[in-house]
Order: sequence, then C-alpha cells, then structure tokens
Amino acid sequence: MTQSGEPPRDERLAVLYLQLAAATVGRGPLATRDRLLLLAGRHASQAGWHTEAETCRSLVLDSNPLHSIGHHADFNHALQSADYQSFDRQLQRLCPPEKAEHLATGQSIDVELPLRESPRLVAHEILVSLDQDQVS
Repeated sequence: MTQSGEPPRDERLAVLYLQLAAATVGRGPLATRDRLLLLAGRHASQAGWHTEAETCRSLVLDSNPLHSIGHHADFNHALQSADYQSFDRQLQRLCPPEKAEHLATGQSIDVELPLRESPRLVAHEILVSLDQDQVS
C-alpha cells in the first residue's frame, strides 16, 4: 500500500488490464485480449507479482504459441530485452492507462475494486476465470 492507503500504481494497473481482458472474452478477437494480458503482465511483473505475470504470459502463449513473449524465459526477462521493449512501448501507446480507465468506465467495469479488495487476490481470481474460459 502507498502512504495514501491505495495499492501501488502497478498493482492497480495490472488489475485494470486484467479486468479489460476478461471483458473481451467472447466479445472480441483473441489478439485484443492478448494485448491486454501483456499489459497486465507487464504491470504485474513490475509489481513483483511474478506468478501472475507468468500466468498472463502462459495465457497468451496458449492462444498464440509463436508470440514473441515466448522467446524469453519469463516476463521479467522479456521486459529487459530490447526487442520486447520495443513491442511493449507499442502496446503502451495503443492502450495507455488513461485510455484503459476510459474503456473500463464505458464498459461499467468496477475500477475501484482494487481499492476495496486485495489487488493481488482480485488479479488471481480474474486469471483463474480467464484460464477456465480458455479451456472451455
């Protein structure tokens, strides 16, 4: 938690991008969901949530085994790689946090959820749901 009692920004953003990814299930191309998962994984990795970041990576690779994220041992290594950093910057330009918040509000996604509940628990629950949706 930060001094204001809010979870750190990377934790909030990881949850936000996961919420958006979950909202795309059954409503859009997998590529959109995968981009959102990669953004969520980026913020999860920066928050120190390595398990959650790796789950994001695995979900992307399950739907797209040849994705560039698979060229790296894990999400943290990808974020340190020049080739992936370039792709990551593109993702951030496509859907910066402000746009993500606007999209979430437009879809009636509860952006305040990580302020009321443990962000990591929320992230875990979303990832379990996404994993189950992928299996179905």
